[in-house]
Amino acid sequence: MKLRLVSLLAAVLVAMLVPVPSAVAGNWAITYLDPLPDTFAAGQPYTAGFWVLQHGSHPSYGELGATALVFTPSQGDPVVFPGVALREPAHYAAAFALPHDGTWRVSARQGVFADYEIGTLTLPGGLVVSPPPAPMPDGEKSPWGAIRPPAIALNGGGAGQAQPVAPSAAAAAPESPASLGMVLAAAGLVVVAGVALLMGGRRVRNRLRRR
Repeated sequence: MKLRLVSLLAAVLVAMLVPVPSAVAGNWAITYLDPLPDTFAAGQPYTAGFWVLQHGSHPSYGELGATALVFTPSQGDPVVFPGVALREPAHYAAAFALPHDGTWRVSARQGVFADYEIGTLTLPGGLVVSPPPAPMPDGEKSPWGAIRPPAIALNGGGAGQAQPVAPSAAAAAPESPASLGMVLAAAGLVVVAGVALLMGGRRVRNRLRRR
């Protein structure tokens, strides 16, 4: 029974120490929209340019995958408009037309990264963009020229020269899953050590009783 318990705890500890896949190991992305009209109407076609930036500051270091803009009404199913890659790195465009008036939640599908909540669109009316989390600096040289993400300054510096945006408390950058894994691993070590001490104490008590 004791051997099974130790084996189970060891398996849990190993699972905690398994590396998190690179797609989620502390990686996240933000979608920035190119300038759009001030007002929108149902049934009218629009084309939105958008940038999917890893850590809010640079193109994805790996294969990003499919992108899209998603419009979800207050009632009913979401409407998805696939993104098409443009010439610039991390730059996409999606043509869309919404079928009816109302309030639409706007989000972006970001390939291997989690979906990103952009804001709320009211028809007829305008788009209210949610405050994004502050971008992380990036040491690589900026791959953009005059056509660049709205959040990136054109100063010849790296993509880490993003113009700072004050995030709201709810929009703070997510905690790295890798850091969470380290905390869980440490907790697992404490549990295993505690069980080992408990079993060792029982053995000592049994020996003293035999004497």
